[in-house]
Amino acid sequence: MLYLRNLSAAVILSGSLLHGAMAQTQAPRFASYQQFNDSLIAQYNRNDFAASEAYRSAALWQLEPAGSMTKYLAGLKEKTGRIVATVALKEQGKRHEFEWKGEKQNLRVALISSTPGVLDDYTISDFIAQPNQRTAPALTDNRLQTSLDAAVHRAATLYMQHPDVAGLSIGVYQQGKMSFYNYGEVEKGSRKLPTANTFYDMGSVAKTFVGTLLAQAVLDKKLRLNDDIRQYLPGQYPNLSYEGQPIRVVDLANHTSGMPGTAQVYSPARKEWQNNLSLVERTAYYNKYSADSLLHDMHAFQLATRPGTIYRYSGTAMLVLQLILERVYQQPYEQLVTKYVQKRFGMSDTKRVLSAAEHQRYATGYDSRQKPQQHPNYTGYWGGPNLSSTAADLLKYAAANLKEQEPAVRLAHQRTSGPESAVGMGLGWMLDTDGNGQQRISHNGQSIGFNTRFVLYPEQDLGIVLLVNENISQSRLTEMEQFLKQELPARAQLK
Repeated sequence: MLYLRNLSAAVILSGSLLHGAMAQTQAPRFASYQQFNDSLIAQYNRNDFAASEAYRSAALWQLEPAGSMTKYLAGLKEKTGRIVATVALKEQGKRHEFEWKGEKQNLRVALISSTPGVLDDYTISDFIAQPNQRTAPALTDNRLQTSLDAAVHRAATLYMQHPDVAGLSIGVYQQGKMSFYNYGEVEKGSRKLPTANTFYDMGSVAKTFVGTLLAQAVLDKKLRLNDDIRQYLPGQYPNLSYEGQPIRVVDLANHTSGMPGTAQVYSPARKEWQNNLSLVERTAYYNKYSADSLLHDMHAFQLATRPGTIYRYSGTAMLVLQLILERVYQQPYEQLVTKYVQKRFGMSDTKRVLSAAEHQRYATGYDSRQKPQQHPNYTGYWGGPNLSSTAADLLKYAAANLKEQEPAVRLAHQRTSGPESAVGMGLGWMLDTDGNGQQRISHNGQSIGFNTRFVLYPEQDLGIVLLVNENISQSRLTEMEQFLKQELPARAQLK
């Protein structure tokens, strides 16, 4: 039973409207979070975003810089207008979900909290029914014959309501069973469905492959996690230490190196120029940035914190790690991926360089301006590690990571930073728990025209892969995954 609170009239329907035991055992607890939710909305409506930021827990303050939540909410307010009503959706463990009904747009808001008035984390997305949602059904190969089919369809239908969506490929691995679903179009207007073998750019999910390659290198005794990275670099880099503490190999893999997010900082005008390059020009421009270019720019890096202490996400650090792996193995990245990924996991469609025939299977990406983007073969050292793959291949990767039969896979999942009770890192992997306290191993990916969500729940033997060919919002994809997980049937109901 949902209960609606119209904020303008200050009318709250009683928790006694809830059915049975839920009313007796959960209503008082949930009611306290309703009041918390009301406070957040009141602050939102009067543009007092700093007051909402003050609710963050100590752990969340460490994850997000001061002012980031204020800036985010201010930008969101322009899209939604005032919040005129709210609906309590559900409560699972520490996760308390509400719908915010805005003048212009509705939001799904999840407050991750064990104490009312304290935010351990939060998610906000438009992954909820909208006043102007599309009514025409999206193209799909979902047969809607099983409870799993129905659960996937509920999640996919919400996702596909956005007017700017293109295609969506879904892979679900549950207790040894693989299932694939596709929605939308590989290219807008084509009426052609993607398939489990359609190529997408996985974005930063490629960092988990570099982390697994690092684990293999440790097992092969090519290097050690606590080694100073400078022993694997040509030349002298006295700048790659802070207060006598050098950057270690493990610091590259868990984003605590202190390296900048990108090797080069571009002006807004330069970024605009890059965005307007043709496909051929952009490919040549980025591929020209070689290993030598990166090594040269690393001499100018300035660290502001002791390596190994502060989390700072860095694609550059992962590229440095990729470069080191190439040097210790004396093999290019593509050969390492072929040997330790393609052959070991049976992932023949996971690669950086594609043939002309393989490019025919690539989805057309759409950037934030809805401009179509054909995917080139990026081989330079710009941005971060990159790989292309398919839903079929990535679900094989999910199965291999859930089974943990390979020693390198097990090592990559070991926590290397962050307390056990909070978000941490393995080797390239994000480690945390969901709202029910269940272990989660994951990574998101975003590149020009593509978004990816890859998540594992080891305790449930569950893996979910979501691939889209647009840049609408990474948070919407995460919300879809979390919604889908909640909707999934138990094993006995899969057939």
